[in-house]
Amino acid sequence: MIYTATLPAQVAGAADVTALAGVYSQSFYSGDTVTDVEAIAPAGYATVTGNATNNVTITVRQLRNGALVQPFGSLTVGAGITLAAEMPVSIPITAQPILLPGDVIDVQVHQNGSGQAIGAGLNVAIFIS
Repeated sequence: MIYTATLPAQVAGAADVTALAGVYSQSFYSGDTVTDVEAIAPAGYATVTGNATNNVTITVRQLRNGALVQPFGSLTVGAGITLAAEMPVSIPITAQPILLPGDVIDVQVHQNGSGQAIGAGLNVAIFIS
């Protein structure tokens, strides 16, 4: 199963934004292990070049009954990281969630330092098998 969140635009230094990826459900016993998390920008996306101190952190989270269980993937767009159109970037899995039916998966973007603008349409795909 693939869950996808499409992130809205966020100006540098703005408050956190969160996008819903979906509600976990075992479909035909597809499994419950997060195998990969990828960020990919759509065609025409303005390139975002990472910065050591003024950047953004993209965090993939598991929620249950409206409360945060844990973040399980995170990427800081720091030096050496570039978000460019149609170029996937792996988001490291930081913890393996124990997903139960009805758990919500979302993606949050947080500005660090004075921040970094993110264009609308950045997709984050969460692969579960």
